[in-house]
Formats: sequence, C-alpha cells, structure tokens
Amino acid sequence: MRIALDAMGGDYAPEPNITGAIVALQADPALNVVLVGPQDLLEAQVEASGYNGDRLSIVHASQVVGMEEKPTEAMRQKPDSSISVCWKLMAAREVDAVVSAGNTGAVVASGLKTRLFLKSVKRPGIAVTLPTSAGHAVLMDVGANPSARPSHLYQYAVMGEIYAREVLRVESPKIGLINI
Repeated sequence: MRIALDAMGGDYAPEPNITGAIVALQADPALNVVLVGPQDLLEAQVEASGYNGDRLSIVHASQVVGMEEKPTEAMRQKPDSSISVCWKLMAAREVDAVVSAGNTGAVVASGLKTRLFLKSVKRPGIAVTLPTSAGHAVLMDVGANPSARPSHLYQYAVMGEIYAREVLRVESPKIGLINI
C-alpha cells in the first residue's frame, strides 16, 4: 500500500508526522509512504531522523493550509497546498490512500473537488474504528457535520457498511443509528 501523508498537517508538523511514518514503515514491510510538503524542510527532517530506507519518498508542495483557515477559501487560494497535492496524487492513482491531521474541512473539500468519493455521496462522513468485544465497530460522522439530513445519514450508513466489509472484512455488517 502506498499512502500520501500530508506532512504539514497538525499542530507540530512535520516532525511527528515524519516520525509516525517511519514507525509505520518499520512495522509494515508492505507499506510505502509519500510525504507531501515543502521538499527542503522534509528532506532535512528525514535526514535528521536517520531514516535511510527506500520506502519513504517526498513530493513537493509549496503551500500549507493552517488549522484556522476557512476550507473553501484555502482550497481556492492554495492550489499547491500539501492537502491538495495529496489528493492530486490519489486522483492520478499514484497512491492508494490520503492521510492528514490537518484542517479537516480543507481535507474534505479538496477530496470532494477531486471527485474520488462515491458518486452518490454528497457529504462524506468521518469514520472512527472502535474496538468491541466482537472485533471492531465503525462509527460514522464523528462530529464533522452539525446538521445531517436523512439522506446524509443513509450515505453514512452506506460508507460505513462498505468500510466494514472491505477493510475490516465483516461479512454482513450490522447498521444502527445514534442521533443526539
């Protein structure tokens, strides 16, 4: 699996993201990570870490979206942001997944712009996998959308069911609804 990692996402980026990528590479020999962000900065951080393997690469992105920025404005004004470049790599099928600890709204907006989600999904939900006594449960839309319509709830159920079946290998996932 090849993952694009927004190395500039999160409060203390890029150091913890690079450290996490290296730990993941050590744990999974089938994993490849593409760090996305300012090339000079990332090269210096990787060199300082002492990592010298061949499963970590860097793709340059000249812009970064801050946590306080408005997502749609940031995507319009920063087409070469690390978040946007991650999604462009996904659209070009150069990576299998995108990971970012950055501005959630910008991650979702950029993903929607690339049209890589299911065609019927109008509002993607953020998923969390929780351990249970029987394995794992997928909890969809963990606080990202304050006002979901019934059609959105249906879309979350479809996305959660696909994730449980395809990623967690649950043969017949059960679907429930919790609303507050």
